[in-house]
Amino acid sequence: MATLRLENVHKNYGILEDAVKGISFTCNDGELMVLLGPSGCGKTTTLRMIAGLESVTDGVIKIDGKVINNLAPQQRNVAMAFETYALYPLLSVYKNIAFPLQVMKLSKAEIDRRVREVAEVLSITDILNNLPGRLSGGEKQRVSLARALVREPTIFLIDEPLSHIDADLHYRARALIKHIHVTTGTTMVYVTHDQKEAVALADRLILMNLGTIQQIGTPQDLYYHPVNLFVASFISEPPMNTILTRLEMGESLLLLHLQGEGQVILHFSVDEIPSCAQHALYRYHGKEIIMGVRPQNVRIQHSAKGGGILKQVPGKLLVYELLVNEGIAQVLVNGNKFECVTPLETTFRASDAVRLAMDFADLYFFDPQTTNHIEYKRR
Repeated sequence: MATLRLENVHKNYGILEDAVKGISFTCNDGELMVLLGPSGCGKTTTLRMIAGLESVTDGVIKIDGKVINNLAPQQRNVAMAFETYALYPLLSVYKNIAFPLQVMKLSKAEIDRRVREVAEVLSITDILNNLPGRLSGGEKQRVSLARALVREPTIFLIDEPLSHIDADLHYRARALIKHIHVTTGTTMVYVTHDQKEAVALADRLILMNLGTIQQIGTPQDLYYHPVNLFVASFISEPPMNTILTRLEMGESLLLLHLQGEGQVILHFSVDEIPSCAQHALYRYHGKEIIMGVRPQNVRIQHSAKGGGILKQVPGKLLVYELLVNEGIAQVLVNGNKFECVTPLETTFRASDAVRLAMDFADLYFFDPQTTNHIEYKRR
């Protein structure tokens, strides 16, 4: 096990803009840290620099306080499982797993012990004599993990290992990786673009975009306390609804004018708004502000049941998807699309007239110029 530290690390491929722009973070001893972000954000490049497969343009990478920038990959005692598995097609599963140990010139007895031990952990003892061409995607993924783990590395690097696995195997594969981490205690850095996968696995998340770190924290930190609009939208499935509004705060009411084709207003009594929120939002009185609300916190009902409740706004249902354990409705409000998650017992049809309601405690606000989250203590 080991502690990994990156200090102001840059990567430039000889073009105008850095692919990785001065990132810094610490992965603690025994921690499973996930690098999350869209394609091209720099997460895999970061992983490859840690492994020594890419040089560092500027900055420092340390393992247990020792600078490793100029060490060859084999000198770092890190292991990497690749997205493409990278198995040797003419070698059996046993020989694929044993290969890095042979390079290390370990004894045959030690190699056999390690191979069979890791095969037992990953439930692949019955396919050790098979060639990779006879394996399923899930089996190949486990063999790739075994070949990396068998080295008993101080740091285990994993790059998008589930991207080629069928959807029905994802849960079992995630559980397997979590089990490996818990049982081995190895420091892990895991790369993915799938936020559900990241949240399920991570002790802490690093969310990246355009070569920079947007936020570091537990999955709960990023979900409930996003630092900006990008984080709030990325850590959510379906994505957070965001809409440009004009805010007015009176003595008894807070009004949010939803921008669009008509005059649609959300009303909230000042009595239900914490004083810290009133103070934070007052400087936007009479100005534009971005309002966000997660689909899980938007309530939808047919217009006939709506009455005249001020917290509700009228809309037209565009799409309704009935999933296994919930429904997802897409509603047009004043030219703006809202998504909301609905219980199975309530059904809708396209073009239905509906009303949406939300509580102030579930709303997020963002500065329209900086896109930074306007933070205040939530109830």
